[in-house]
Amino acid sequence: MRGILTGLTCCLLLIALPLQAALISRVAAVVNDDIITTFELNQRMHSELGSDSEDLHDIQVRETILEEMVRERLMDQRIEKLGILVSPEDVDMAIQDVERQNNITREQLTQALEAQGLSMEAYRQQLHRQLLEFRLVSREIRDQVEVSNHEMRQYFQENFESYREDPYLRLSRLSFAVPAGASASQRSALRALSREALDRLRGGEPFERVLEHYRQERGAEGGSLGRFGQGDLSEPFASAVATLQIGQYSEVVDTPQGLHILRLDERNPGRVPEFEEVREQISRLLIEQKREAALDNWLTNLRQQAHIEIRI
Repeated sequence: MRGILTGLTCCLLLIALPLQAALISRVAAVVNDDIITTFELNQRMHSELGSDSEDLHDIQVRETILEEMVRERLMDQRIEKLGILVSPEDVDMAIQDVERQNNITREQLTQALEAQGLSMEAYRQQLHRQLLEFRLVSREIRDQVEVSNHEMRQYFQENFESYREDPYLRLSRLSFAVPAGASASQRSALRALSREALDRLRGGEPFERVLEHYRQERGAEGGSLGRFGQGDLSEPFASAVATLQIGQYSEVVDTPQGLHILRLDERNPGRVPEFEEVREQISRLLIEQKREAALDNWLTNLRQQAHIEIRI
């Protein structure tokens, strides 16, 4: 009798397990004739967020990921209907393109993927899906992403400031170094000397002559400082040259290391390139913008024509 009861208990467990699994894995969404289960949704969340993420319990995050899965299921159905295919050879070529563009070997690519917790097989699956979606999108919206020369020129005229090269300054200096441990009287003497040099420069004496005089007599240093972009100059140098015109000299800049006179040699607001120089860049930008807008519209229409139920 005990054996019969034990056997009966086992049978009941075998019957109960599928029922329990069915209760755990409910329908999260219906997409036309397909369903997305809560088990699939949970797997996706763990895969994207990680098993320890606090966002696993965030309702908004859960809804966002489910929406992504609905979008993918709609695209899968459309791909199947249109008979779009991607062969293993297509995936091989895509991987070769990745290696060529990044100048890496297959071994290096494999190592990079493993560092991200991704196997080569999983990467191939990702590429396979990306290629399917790319071919679908290209087929469905290809006539909606053309960009005319007029559109590119208009965009350039409205946004030419964004293509302006970085502004910069060119400076020269005449400096008197302050010896380590200099006394107050020594610093005072150097300030007077710097003031004397500045007066001579502002009086019209050539920079090179004044610099050479103080280099020989007082060990001054100086010459061209070169080019400085925005933010390159530290205070108080930036303030000293902020309002200077070309050829003008700053007030003496007093620092612990020395006393400096700066001359503004050039103030360049940044060149704006010609349209033809940035034409291809603008073309790619506008095509991408149109592609995204067309894709959004296409997905909206696809969703409106579908039967979708969200059940969580």
